Amino acid sequence: MLGTMIDLLFFGFDTAVYKFIWWFQNGFTIAIANFCQYTGDSLGYTIYGVVSLLLCFPKKTRKYGVAMIVAFIVGLVSMEAVKFAVGRDRPYVTLQNTPFWDTYNAHWTKAGGFLENDPAFPSGHTSVNFLIFTALAAVLLKEKKKWAWALFIIPVIVGCSRIIRCVHYPSDVVAGMVIGIASGLVGYMVTRHFFYRSKENKIGTVAQLQS
Repeated sequence: MLGTMIDLLFFGFDTAVYKFIWWFQNGFTIAIANFCQYTGDSLGYTIYGVVSLLLCFPKKTRKYGVAMIVAFIVGLVSMEAVKFAVGRDRPYVTLQNTPFWDTYNAHWTKAGGFLENDPAFPSGHTSVNFLIFTALAAVLLKEKKKWAWALFIIPVIVGCSRIIRCVHYPSDVVAGMVIGIASGLVGYMVTRHFFYRSKENKIGTVAQLQS
């Protein structure tokens, strides 16, 4: 029911973004989209999980690992809850009964005609990549590493790849981005509380003693 409502609500937005993104659909971008597929499946989850855990061991990188792990847990739970609460079908299912089907089908076939069985809303690949890189970038930006903004290029490419591959509606990708960013910020806030606030309290205590 919710999935059908979202289909109707975002139909104009989804079809407009599809038409825009498809201008960039070619052999090269499809190859990138196929590679990006691995960043949100079991292999991608394993790599991100292992990297996050490894970062937790050295004291200097622990804050990055903790932020990423917290973000991953919050994001995964949120994403799966929304997916099954909304129950939105994939575009290659619901668009068959619309005037947009012929246009979509041509691009979907060009991309490889891939099928994915889980609910579409939100995009899991987009959520996972945004939460990981938001958590990491937020901690780096806290430490005045302005280059951390460049990390967002990765999840943006992944999100666009899901549209180019035609396995998600653009609104699925936007929802994945929102959940990913929110989860990443939760990971950052937890890290800030345990790593930075305690340090700030110690500095404040030392300053009071010296005064």
